[in-house]
Amino acid sequence: MAKIGLFYGSSTGNTETAAYQLKGEFDGIDGWDAEIINIGEGTKEKMSAFQYLIFGIPTWNTGELQDDWDVFFPQLREIDFKGKKVAVFGMGDQNGYGFNFLDAIGMLADEVLLQGGELVGLWPANKYEFEDSKAAIEDHFLGLGLDQEGQSELTTPRVKEWAKQVVDEFSGKFD
Repeated sequence: MAKIGLFYGSSTGNTETAAYQLKGEFDGIDGWDAEIINIGEGTKEKMSAFQYLIFGIPTWNTGELQDDWDVFFPQLREIDFKGKKVAVFGMGDQNGYGFNFLDAIGMLADEVLLQGGELVGLWPANKYEFEDSKAAIEDHFLGLGLDQEGQSELTTPRVKEWAKQVVDEFSGKFD
């Protein structure tokens, strides 16, 4: 059985809720199991123990990292992600913060790439309305974007679809 380390940070509970939804999806796929860890209780040793990682992060305030992730970032920079596949999901508010929508996904994905990780789980950006994002590359986000403020009805279907996509990419079906 393949074990996924699902690390999340959440200040309002929305990212935590999405993390548990994802865990349910991964646990429902034969051969996969997700261990969920609040990044506030995470360590670089815990994170390094997984080959497959999922990071959940909301964009806070005006394009900033969530507090627990901000505290963890110095440890993140010490982790060698070579040989690891990493997927990122995050929360944002495209209506209220469309000028920095999902920026935290971009900041976290950049760190993973700088430390040698393979980023999987890119997500189409065409069904969102925003002005700018550090998470957007051409027509995709560097991970799954969720918006509980403006598109809450799309969260569950997006989570379900993305979980299947990520498992396929983790297992090499799209390599």
